[in-house]
Amino acid sequence: MSQNAALTEMGITRFKEISHYTLRQEGATLDVLKIYYDRAKGSFLPTSRKYKFGRATKTVRVDSGTNGTSEVHEISPYLQRALSELDSLVERRRHTGDDKAALLEDINHLEQVMQAKIREIRERVEQLK
Repeated sequence: MSQNAALTEMGITRFKEISHYTLRQEGATLDVLKIYYDRAKGSFLPTSRKYKFGRATKTVRVDSGTNGTSEVHEISPYLQRALSELDSLVERRRHTGDDKAALLEDINHLEQVMQAKIREIRERVEQLK
């Protein structure tokens, strides 16, 4: 089974473009997952998509003395797998963003050091004339 099997089954293929997601419950029997994407400028693809998942209804005994029961609505196991996959994608992307910021900071620092060194060498060349 692939790493993002549930998301693939939902028709999602551009995993790297997923930025975040929201999950809300509509009524007692429906969950709505909304996935947001970072799209390239000018892209015709949507920036978000909604997916609806039904909740399973179970009748459970709440009082064994009176045989009282209650309906419980459980989140779909399929949705739970999708959420797990989304969590790992979003977390990985967040760390990649942290890595990117650190690398850009290193590049900026290196540019400053090189500019200072070039100025120093130019001054030494000027002194030789």
